[in-house]
Amino acid sequence: MTPARRAAVAVGAAALLAVPVPAAHAGQRPDQGAPPSHGSNPAATPYMGWNTYYGLGAPTETEVREIADFLVGSGLKSSGYDIVWLDGGWQADDPRDGRGRLVAHPDRFPSGIPALVDYLHERGLRAGIYTDAGTYDGGETCGLGSRGHYQEDARQFAGWKVDAIKVDFLCGITEKLDPGPAFKEFGDAVAKSGRRMLLNLCNPLTDDWGIPHTPAQDAHNAYVYGPTTADSWRTGTDIAWGTPSAGQWPNVLRNMDANAWHPEAQGPGHYNDPDYLIPMRTLQDGSYELTAEESTTQLVMWAEMGSPLVIGSDPRTLPRQMIDTLRNPEIIAVDQDPLAIQGVRVATDATGDVYSKVLQGSGRRAVVLLNRSDRPAERTVDFADAGLAGKVGVRDLRARKDRGKHTGSYTVEVPAHGTAFLTLTGRDDAPGASLGVRSDASPALVRDGDRVSVFTRGADGSLRQRTGHEGRGTRGPPVSAVPRTGGSWERPSPTRTGTDASTSSSGAPTTPPTGSPTPAAGGAGGRSSADGSRTAPPSPTRTRGAGPSSPGERTDASRCAGRGPAGPRSTGRRTRRCTDGRRWPPTGRGAPTSPSAPTTTRSVPGCRTPPAPGRTGRRWAGR
Repeated sequence: MTPARRAAVAVGAAALLAVPVPAAHAGQRPDQGAPPSHGSNPAATPYMGWNTYYGLGAPTETEVREIADFLVGSGLKSSGYDIVWLDGGWQADDPRDGRGRLVAHPDRFPSGIPALVDYLHERGLRAGIYTDAGTYDGGETCGLGSRGHYQEDARQFAGWKVDAIKVDFLCGITEKLDPGPAFKEFGDAVAKSGRRMLLNLCNPLTDDWGIPHTPAQDAHNAYVYGPTTADSWRTGTDIAWGTPSAGQWPNVLRNMDANAWHPEAQGPGHYNDPDYLIPMRTLQDGSYELTAEESTTQLVMWAEMGSPLVIGSDPRTLPRQMIDTLRNPEIIAVDQDPLAIQGVRVATDATGDVYSKVLQGSGRRAVVLLNRSDRPAERTVDFADAGLAGKVGVRDLRARKDRGKHTGSYTVEVPAHGTAFLTLTGRDDAPGASLGVRSDASPALVRDGDRVSVFTRGADGSLRQRTGHEGRGTRGPPVSAVPRTGGSWERPSPTRTGTDASTSSSGAPTTPPTGSPTPAAGGAGGRSSADGSRTAPPSPTRTRGAGPSSPGERTDASRCAGRGPAGPRSTGRRTRRCTDGRRWPPTGRGAPTSPSAPTTTRSVPGCRTPPAPGRTGRRWAGR
């Protein structure tokens, strides 16, 4: 396998490069490159649990209690899956009483939400609940909405002793709101509620919906506001229909690829969220929506990316082998690594990809060899792509067996739609390079082919860029000792090359096109603006795993490396019908883009008439 073309690699600064950085001292200003982040931090590592939507649709109190007991009895709770999260459908048909307070559905939750929360807490579980950031529209597009009631709803959830809140955006989409400001208002209300509650943002709007929208309204750009607003944020649309449906494997890849675009936004306490795990949901003919191998691939890739692990399937229906896979402690340990660095793509070809994730400790990587194809294939990881040298120990995490020590590379056969999940232990290969500049904050080195750009921040906070070619820097010594992998990478500004220049961090976010260079950092890079400039690179502090930070020290070469997303995207549009005949999206929007693209019409509980029994369709008025 060849390294990804144009795998521009940024090295996470003082920890990796010999750039003089002032030593920390009393009264020193914070790193100008470190963006603020949401401060509640109830999840120092990615949270885990189960959500009602993909497994139950409109849940009932009895079902939720039964599954809570199953989580405890099956060992899933002891493995970390400890949040029981109500999605839409818990609310009454008229979601507010005469005083404006939210009320539970009297038939589905006759004991009320506080009693259910107490039941969960007694079993050592946490309770999650659902609302929408938009204005309730009578059930046309959402089952409830908190806009106009942010403070009241946040305090009510706190009073119920809820531990986690999911905030959808269905009515927000209908109102054409910008999600960032709306979510920020709700997040501020949660912060003032008097209870620490995990906050998950769910804006599902992407081009897949077929609805005109601005870049700011697109789910792919949630990385702009997510880290300062919530503990996690969806990075794409829903991964599947509410009802199990054949052909969902391409959508797993679609959500995985979208989640890979902005790993620099992730860190301890704030996470990119590619949606829930949907292992082995049963179709009407008795077969599975995803095979055991495909389901394991989703789990492995979510763990590699340090994503929240929330089971969406009804766990009571899963084969014991799948339960054991979900509980695999070595897979979970990668997801729960305290550095919370998102693994990124370091090599790719027509068959699949290699992902590498830096783990806590010297010379440790978690590596995935992904086979996207329909046939088994031999896959290889070059250790240099993971920033390792010398003899490298290989352990198979799925089999929980050591595979010996190897030099240079490791090759293994990977099943169709499958993965090999490895930990590598070797010597960090990070020689570093003297850039001959002084920075008041986090410097970064970016390589795109033989083109090298150096980003630093001055004392006034301005971002400085210097660009040249490998071995021929525009000023100072040649930039030649650049590790092949490490840090994060960004697209250099197209208008600032060859000389020192201050670059702007303004501009609306844009979704990177497939195959173009996009950020691929696990905590060491910054964000990219519409003009391609790099903004707000976080500081590579010890808490983010960058290692020593005093001048001249060099350490971990492979904080991250990668390239833009690749792979299939869903062409289908989703149509859902309320039980009284209304459609969502409205007629003329969300239609298939080609005759072969599926149009699905299903009963959608949460509209103004009672829901039909059984499983529900995708994205009903309440999800």
